[in-house]
Amino acid sequence: MGLDASLIAAATLRKQGSDAVENFADDATFQLQLAHVLLDGGYDGVATIGEALAGGDHGLGTLDRLDGELVVVDGEPWQVDWHGEAHLVPPEATTPFVVVTTLESPRTLRLRDQSRDQVVAAVETLIDDRRTVGAVRLEGSFQHALVRSVPPQSRPYRPYAEVCVTDEVRWDYQPFEGTFVGFRFPDLAGAIPGLHLHGLSFDRRSGGHNHDLYVDDAVLSVGTSRDVVIVLPDRGMVDLLETPHALRSVQRLLLRRGPRTVTEIAAAMGITETEASSRLDWLADRGYVEVLAGGVAGLGGADRWRVRLATTNVRTGPRPSDLLADM
Repeated sequence: MGLDASLIAAATLRKQGSDAVENFADDATFQLQLAHVLLDGGYDGVATIGEALAGGDHGLGTLDRLDGELVVVDGEPWQVDWHGEAHLVPPEATTPFVVVTTLESPRTLRLRDQSRDQVVAAVETLIDDRRTVGAVRLEGSFQHALVRSVPPQSRPYRPYAEVCVTDEVRWDYQPFEGTFVGFRFPDLAGAIPGLHLHGLSFDRRSGGHNHDLYVDDAVLSVGTSRDVVIVLPDRGMVDLLETPHALRSVQRLLLRRGPRTVTEIAAAMGITETEASSRLDWLADRGYVEVLAGGVAGLGGADRWRVRLATTNVRTGPRPSDLLADM
């Protein structure tokens, strides 16, 4: 089974020279679900908002059945529905896709009279390593803000691109006062590239997915993450947060290099084979990894271990990179 390109890019994204950092959970961006699953119509909620917010207080996403835009501001989850109205989301509501982090010690910049393209350029000036993920917050007054949302979908679900063409509703607020939150992802092997922002007005009445804006006077804040962790539907956000860094590093090795024997894992990580086996057993008990008995495809040789991915009924769309650019 091949690994999804977006997963590989995200799971291996790590600032060079930071492997010794143990404060893994505090420095990670957590993404629920593979992006292409959402693009191909995976709109059913697979985790609760309460579970998702265990990974951070800053982020964006959508809700069950693609019901509007999700905006996480200061730990509060808000839905902007297809009428353009904002509602506080209860913790038991479910989501099929969300990206969250904690905006720790951001670098800031005051912006005045700036277009969205100029905001994008300003974000880059606050990121010291182009390979890292930037958590972005833009707060203040805007001459205008073009935003959108979509109505909830019904089965059989259509691909995301088709929904956007037929069902997307846009509003151009002139002026707009509020907060935009989101992420700047690097362009690495199919990962979600570019700047993605969801907005919420100061009066908590409106907002949405941002297409365009013009800053009147706002403060830009940007923090960076060394790791992106993909949370698959059958795994809990809390479980990932509680997984020791040493054990997560085994997963990262398998994601980067593919199936490996216990001997190869031990050598690559500089640990004993006993310790490698212990870590693999811990991960296997929780469904994170699995063993290939008799080698890859059972062709013989020593048993090899690989990351276990839940990809039942997953279809890869024909143009995921094109669609990701407008998410």
